Amino acid sequence: MALDLGEFFDSELNEHAAVAAATKAALRAPFARLVEVCARSLRAGGKLLFFGNGGSAADAQHL
Repeated sequence: MALDLGEFFDSELNEHAAVAAATKAALRAPFARLVEVCARSLRAGGKLLFFGNGGSAADAQHL
């Protein structure tokens, strides 16, 4: 049985698009809430701490 590369390509991209759409829908409100909480903290003289382990720690150093 031969693999239909065009069908495989379409299927994978369609699945990717569906996951991206679901992620967007699920995270929109929590992300907005996160931004509000961070902004409120900074306006009140607070600070934000970023940390991680390994590669995430390196990313956190640049925020």
